[in-house]
Amino acid sequence: MYPRRLAIFAVSFTLLTLISARAEEAPSSFPGLKSLAVPEDLTPFPGKLSYDPALTKVLDEKMAVEEGAPDARRLVSTRIDRENETRYFIDFDSGPSADPSFVITDEKTGAVLGSIGGESLIIPGNGFIYVSGRANRLHQEQAKYTIRDGKLVEIEQPFSYVGLKSKAKVPLKLLAKKDGGDVIANIPVGDAVEVILRDGEHLLIRTNFGLLGWWKMNTNVMADNAEIEGIYFAGD
Repeated sequence: MYPRRLAIFAVSFTLLTLISARAEEAPSSFPGLKSLAVPEDLTPFPGKLSYDPALTKVLDEKMAVEEGAPDARRLVSTRIDRENETRYFIDFDSGPSADPSFVITDEKTGAVLGSIGGESLIIPGNGFIYVSGRANRLHQEQAKYTIRDGKLVEIEQPFSYVGLKSKAKVPLKLLAKKDGGDVIANIPVGDAVEVILRDGEHLLIRTNFGLLGWWKMNTNVMADNAEIEGIYFAGD
């Protein structure tokens, strides 16, 4: 009896090891980059700047600011597009009230092209800037930017991906359409749900059974009165 249990355990352990190894070997979305951590005292959530070392000079310098102004740090000097010689300073600004953002400045002219709210930034050298953030958002969000005609421009997405497995903290009535339609499911308090994406104040939710339906949320909820665990405005 015991040898059989040991054999089953050994097989299970081997499978778990293979699965773990496969996960570790999975290619990154942006391979070959290095990262610089954003100081913890500048952001409410852990953050970092990832960059192509062949295009980037790490500065990591504290910037002089006026008395009472938010702390800021000059992280790197970099090219955003390996096909373009223009270099930019990437600064991290902690914001007046836990409002972290990255500021993009033309290194030659000193012109500020704009800022991107978030805690983590990725500059892979392909001409685009990618950001991830939770502060002042309803959930962890990712966005994509580029520079056009000397201006920082966001690449608009059709929806905001959420991908959060959570549970209902209030009863949820999922509908076939954002403005109504058939009732897809009634979710009681405490039931597990998966929030797939957000379109403004509407969430596309997947039930345990696998049905999809829309639900209109209150975008003003905070952590203590969230309607779905983990979906709340992380700001003030």
